[in-house]
Amino acid sequence: MMLITSPVDLWRNLCAGAGLELRLKGGRPGRDADIEESLRLALKVPDTAASLEEWLALDAAAPLPIVSIEQLLIEVLKSQGGFAQMMQDILDVLITAQAQQSSHPLSVEFKFDDVTDPIKATLEQFRQAVDRMQRVLEKRPKLPNNNLMWLIWRELHDLAPKGPADWPEKFPPAVTVPKTGHGGLDVQLARLTRLVSDFIQLWKRYGATRKEVMAAAHTMTNDVPDAQILRGQLSAASDYWGYKVLWAAQDISRQILARQLDPEMVLEKLAKVLSGIEWIEVWIEHTTQELLDALMLPVWKRRHELYSVWVGTRLLRVAERFAPNMRFHPVDGVLSFEFGGSRLATFNWNGTQFDIWAELRSALVGRSSKRKKGIQPDFRVLQPNLSNSTNEQTTYVLECKHYLSASTSNFTQAAMDYARSCPNAVVHVVNHGPADESSLRDVLPAELQPRARFIGSATPLQETAAQALSRAIQDALFPGQTLPASDSSTPDPVAGKTAPTIVPGCVGYALLEWDESLDDMDLALKVIGSDGRATQSIDFRNEGALHAPPFACFVEDIRRGPGIERIDISAWHFSRYELVATNFSKSGRMVPQALHCNIVTEMGLTQLHCPAGLAETCHEWRIAELHVSSGMVTIVPCH
Repeated sequence: MMLITSPVDLWRNLCAGAGLELRLKGGRPGRDADIEESLRLALKVPDTAASLEEWLALDAAAPLPIVSIEQLLIEVLKSQGGFAQMMQDILDVLITAQAQQSSHPLSVEFKFDDVTDPIKATLEQFRQAVDRMQRVLEKRPKLPNNNLMWLIWRELHDLAPKGPADWPEKFPPAVTVPKTGHGGLDVQLARLTRLVSDFIQLWKRYGATRKEVMAAAHTMTNDVPDAQILRGQLSAASDYWGYKVLWAAQDISRQILARQLDPEMVLEKLAKVLSGIEWIEVWIEHTTQELLDALMLPVWKRRHELYSVWVGTRLLRVAERFAPNMRFHPVDGVLSFEFGGSRLATFNWNGTQFDIWAELRSALVGRSSKRKKGIQPDFRVLQPNLSNSTNEQTTYVLECKHYLSASTSNFTQAAMDYARSCPNAVVHVVNHGPADESSLRDVLPAELQPRARFIGSATPLQETAAQALSRAIQDALFPGQTLPASDSSTPDPVAGKTAPTIVPGCVGYALLEWDESLDDMDLALKVIGSDGRATQSIDFRNEGALHAPPFACFVEDIRRGPGIERIDISAWHFSRYELVATNFSKSGRMVPQALHCNIVTEMGLTQLHCPAGLAETCHEWRIAELHVSSGMVTIVPCH
């Protein structure tokens, strides 16, 4: 990997390492031009700039550059959020398909056009690719948490115990520490100055004074990402952490120059305590390499083809929601999105069977400037009837395009060919980029216009926000139908009470409650892999997040009874979970009258009491397993 000393170096490195195709011969946009365009918008690059690379080079040469290496890398990571969402949406549907054939693992095959190298993976391999990409895209430079901050201060205080009698109320200027003449030590002292400067920037985002920053920490809600860590970092402002660190660093420098401290000993201590920090240059190097590794994956290289698969999963998801009896049709354990035609699923609606097909070929009716003999839309829904032709059985056609802007001839010709050939079908032509539906529809013959629709800007992120594509599919397949709204206030089957309301944006939560006979109880939500082992745990050590995998968040660590600990869940991201309660303090006895757990989902409230049979020496209660299938949660008590 080339040395990265400027944003333009980073961009060139990414372009070369990932093999980005930004332009074709003649200057036309290449397959990856959308990445450059999104970065130009994010960085506010003037339209007059010929390319992002040219503008970054000019900016780097300016006396006061606008863009830093860190900022560009973060914007590149953000630009791949749509791809990550697309992969997650596909994975969610595959997990549902796996749940229907629990006897053996599911594999999936994406065969684009007539190729000899289709993408084929087990569900677990596909999940790992999704997790890998999401982990990379979530990477951000992180300041030390409260524990490490004060560990750094204690080490500095041991070296420079004398401090001023009074600490100033204003945030300290990040002054340069005088150099000692010892290269390695000066690097560590300079890092302390930069660390304090970074914290001052953080504090000033929340207030102009220490009092205002402290108030922001106290009023911060748990829906803020990494809220507990951030509270500790903000609270340190009121304890003069930044000023204390800077004063100690300067005093250490003075003592070294006065030969009152051994520089080798000081260097060893500082290097050790600061080793837990991922400095920005290290973060850039590691993140760039991890991003390049992710961009070399086959699923990313062929993400434009995968877009059509994602559109198909929106069709499958809508059908599954309205027809819970929908069945997937893997062949020998492989669910295939195949160019040559594959039946993906079957569902029943109003007593009639419907089949969902990918790439099913049938005869072309009439003449076409684009097609010679047949039509082969990306997806179609058939109402099977042996007395009718494939075209006559077709009730819905879904064609996908991945254009930067809609091509009038390509889009309208596809709609005409499909609508004319399939006289009973609603036809949707979907584009990743924009599409002017009214102008495109006006080009169609009048008799075909009522059955054709053009849907532009159908991206994974837009779909998450607005559900426009899903609603269009719903109107075509299930006209006049709406999904029943979930009731967040459900009767408690145990006590005849009303279950607490689910946090907005969440699908459920688990709440562990204990009385004063117990002290430090800990609740954990564990993700269980296909081998039956826990792959990760959301608890007081790893709080998780609601806005990113694992889409579950530990709320607050309570260390004395009576107490309540809670884990919120914003999406059922995995197919199997386990809830566990641990008596961390090993005080009191876990008995039914002292300890219970409420599990609240969109299906209602389940209350489980600690079993009476736990031995006095046992400090763990395996509460329940949560099995997820088609978005539905089944709670299986462990005792």
